[in-house]
This record gives sequence, structure tokens and C-alpha cells, in this order.
Amino acid sequence: MAAARSSRPIPTDSAWSDKLQELLAWFESNPNLPEKIEPIVMLRFLKCVQYDVEKTKPLVELNYSMRNKHAHLFIDRNMEDEMTAKGLRVSDLLILPGLTPEGNKLLFFRMADLDPHTRNSVEETKIFFMMSDARFTMPDVELKVGEMRDLDDSDIADGDVQIVDIGGYTLRHLAYISIFVLRIYMKFLQEAYPSRLRAMHVINCPSYLDRLISMMAPFLREEVRNLVQYHTEGMDSLYKQVPKDMLPEEYGGKAGTIAELKARGIQSIKEKSGYLCDERYWKVTGLSKSRWSWF
Repeated sequence: MAAARSSRPIPTDSAWSDKLQELLAWFESNPNLPEKIEPIVMLRFLKCVQYDVEKTKPLVELNYSMRNKHAHLFIDRNMEDEMTAKGLRVSDLLILPGLTPEGNKLLFFRMADLDPHTRNSVEETKIFFMMSDARFTMPDVELKVGEMRDLDDSDIADGDVQIVDIGGYTLRHLAYISIFVLRIYMKFLQEAYPSRLRAMHVINCPSYLDRLISMMAPFLREEVRNLVQYHTEGMDSLYKQVPKDMLPEEYGGKAGTIAELKARGIQSIKEKSGYLCDERYWKVTGLSKSRWSWF
């Protein structure tokens, strides 16, 4: 079933609305981009580069170029797929409710099954971007049930803060990480993702932390490496960086249990499955949408 257009109207009295309208028109006429994009998704791209239209365009083009080059990660996705369902069972990937005082969104990841054989880099990456794409069509602020209001850039997070719990990881787990998929994931996250990475907190670090760091280092730009913080002695150092109450109950917070938050995330993907699987939003067909084409 085709996904519906966003029901949140675009305002005409904001400083950024003209830029957004310009970008939507540019997107629609660009033969090297998909047929459709949600206005709130384009606004995320625009906000990500401080409302610079000319910087937004190459960011958008790179995003969809990478998606189509690696369709097995970004386009060929189905919630009913057996491997995807297994990936959801063995990993806890959560988008935590609310925004930090700095206006950032908290993302949380941990293994639910510590058996190294359950690791699947393709499915874990696919699930992360399915959840992200579903999230990007909705405000990051918490709205009341049934509440609707005009699209506003203040409803969109200024950036993302990732929290990764690697408790239980062993050197055997590293053997099941696909370097090829890791390279694509990190490049997309650093260069084509419509939200800025503000920080990454790695908690419950193992004794072989140096091996893990050396494995990741080749794929991280220096400015991103400087955003990664490793917490080696309990959670107190993390609580100094992110609001404790925003964390899952298992980590001392009040956001709800892991199971509750995970169920909420899976439900969001199911509700957006039509959108996520509608190739008109993702696939570049190569067919000209205007008189002019680069090909």
C-alpha cells in the first residue's frame, strides 16, 4: 500500500519555509533522486546543515546515491522477512522518548542475545536505518495522543547521542562483524545521515577495549573519534553526560523498560511499513522527471 503524504502542513510564515519549498521543488525535478520525499524529512536535511540550501543539496544526493548503491541495506527491506525478525529478537535498538536539555535525541543499542552466532551485520544495519527512517517522518518531541500541529523545526532534534552497551562482547563477537557493512554504515552515518552525531557513549567496556578501538579507528573521521567516550567504571560518568531519567529503567532511568521501549519501536516500524517499502521514496529509477537530465 502506498504511503500517504504527511498530514502536517508546511507553514508559510517561518524563516526557513521558503528554503524548504525551494528544496522540495528541486527534489521533485531532479532525475537523480526518487520520486517523493516527506517535507519533514527534507527539513531534517536542511536543519542538519544550518539551513544552507546549497549544502543541503549534495547531502540529499549523497544520501540517496548511497541508498541505491547498497540497496540490500537501505531499500530491500521487509518487516515480514525471517532474518529481519530474528535481528529484532537478538538486538535491542531503542529510540528513547523526549529530547535532552541540549535538544538531542538519545539512541540506545545492546545485544539481547550474547551468542556470537546470532550477530548479523546486514540485518542490524538494516533495522537501524528502518527505525531511523520511520522516526524521521515524525516529530522528535513528545506530542500528546492525537495532537497535531504545523510542521516546525523546533520539533526536530538538533542531533543524536548514541549509547552503546557492549557488556558481554568478546573477541569472538568481533569475528562476526562485517568490515564491508561497517564501512558503509560509518560512511553513511558520518556523511549522508540527516542528523548530526553529537556524542557516542560506549558503556560496560570489556578488557579488550583497545582491540575494539583499533578496529573502529579506520572508519572514523577525527572529529567523530573525538565524540566517542568510553565509560569503563560504572554508569556514574554516563549520568554526568546524559539525563539519567531519560534512560531505560534497567539503566537507572524512568523512560520505561527495555521491553516496553523495544515494543514501541517495532510498532513504529510496522505502522510505517508502507512508507518504508514504497520505492518511490527511496529508489532512483534513472527516468527523467524534467526536460533536463545528467544522463
